[in-house]
This record gives sequence, structure tokens and C-alpha cells, in this order.
Amino acid sequence: MAIKNILTFFLLLIFGVVSSQSKTIIEYDYNFAHMQNMKSFVISDQKNSYSFFASDPSVNYKKLKETEFTSVNQYYVYNYDYANENIYQRVFIVPRQLKQPIPKVASEKLENLDWKITGQAKQILGYKAFLATTSFRGRDYTVWFTKELNAEIFPWKLKGLPGVILEFEDKDGFIKGIAKTISLNSQDEVPNKILSIFEKKSSEQVMPFKKLVQLENEVLQEDMNKSIAALPAGVEYEVPNIREMSLERSFEWQTDTKKP
Repeated sequence: MAIKNILTFFLLLIFGVVSSQSKTIIEYDYNFAHMQNMKSFVISDQKNSYSFFASDPSVNYKKLKETEFTSVNQYYVYNYDYANENIYQRVFIVPRQLKQPIPKVASEKLENLDWKITGQAKQILGYKAFLATTSFRGRDYTVWFTKELNAEIFPWKLKGLPGVILEFEDKDGFIKGIAKTISLNSQDEVPNKILSIFEKKSSEQVMPFKKLVQLENEVLQEDMNKSIAALPAGVEYEVPNIREMSLERSFEWQTDTKKP
């Protein structure tokens, strides 16, 4: 009996290790701003989730691996940590005159968005998906999500639904994704090209997200000022939102983004 119990323990231990390594990989057809016909990916083991996109519309995850992830955009990459509910992202838009070293990663606590879940449903890849809507930082989103995968997986920062987002789009069509494939219980590893961006997030300084927004706004404001200065004398203009072409157009702590 004792030997049987030991064998059972080791089988459960092995099964637990294998299960903990399994991942869900979702591949979306993806549009972002002026960049059309791309692919976006989310890979999640329910401990960490990574969102990123590739410029080659013909790739799938297997092809990404074969090409060493060369078509992945290294700037718009996100890592959500389920344990501390922080989302980490690459720091890359900073003022040129900034001389002191800055962290390579910024983070913020990611709260659940205020979703309105409707009874409207449809089939996506064989899963029953429900329509939900929300507003987040200046954009209105419509998504379709399924509860049938027993997981919480979302692209980018669209957090808070009890399921897996299979389709998402903002009202202006600035960002859009439609799931094309879902790989369950995958043993694929998160690519080193992605992991290397976040591997030192626990040991090195991480920039607060608000500071990142401040630095981004300085760059965007400087670019806008140059564009306004180049206009012919006497030309009337309306000052646009400096973040109009950003994923996050406005923030709960900062609403005035039209400074000349």
C-alpha cells in the first residue's frame, strides 16, 4: 500500500508540473492604427500572460519560432502578472534630451474594467462567445469572450471579464483583433526575445506608468509644437489631442492633453 501511495504521489507531482507548464496561445488577425493585416498573439499559463504582435500577416506561432520571432514588434509588448495584477510594458518613447539612465520597463496595477456584459452571443472557433462593452482611457471597446475555456485571458489591458477574449475592437477601428486559432495545453515556451524584456523586472528599477505617460507626453508635445511652428503665418488650427494616435488617449488622473 505504501508503494502504491508513493507512486500515486509521484504521478500527481509529475502531472502537476506538466500542467503548470502548459499554456494557451491565441493568434488574432490584427490591425493597429495605420498598421493593417498583422498578427497578434497572447500566450498565457495563468501565472503570466504575454501580448505582442508581428508585422508579417502570414505567420503563426510555429512560423514565428522557426524564424526566431524576427517579425515581432519589440516595442508594443506587454506582460501581465496574475499574482500581483501588475502589467509591465516596454519603455521606448522618451525625450531625447533625457540624460540619466531610465528603466527599460514600466508597470501599473491593472484594475478590472467596468464591463457591461450582454446576452448577445455568437460562435467563434466553435466556442459560444458573449458580447461585452467598456470604455477605457478615451476609447470605447466592444469584445466577444467565451467562458468555455475555464481561464481568464485578455489581450493588452482589456482585463476583468470571466473568460477568454476572442474578438475585440474599439469604436474608431484604431485597434482590432479576431481570434483565428487557439492552442490549448501547449508546451511551447515564451520566446526569449519577449522574456528578455521583462526578465529583470523584479531585480531592477521599474518605472511607474504615470512617469512613462509624462515622458511620452513631452515627446508628443514637442513634435506637435514643431508641426504648429511650421504652419504658414495666419493659418488657423485647432489643437488636437497629442495622444490621438496612442492606444490610451486620456487618463483618469490627467484629462488635459490639448496644451499648445
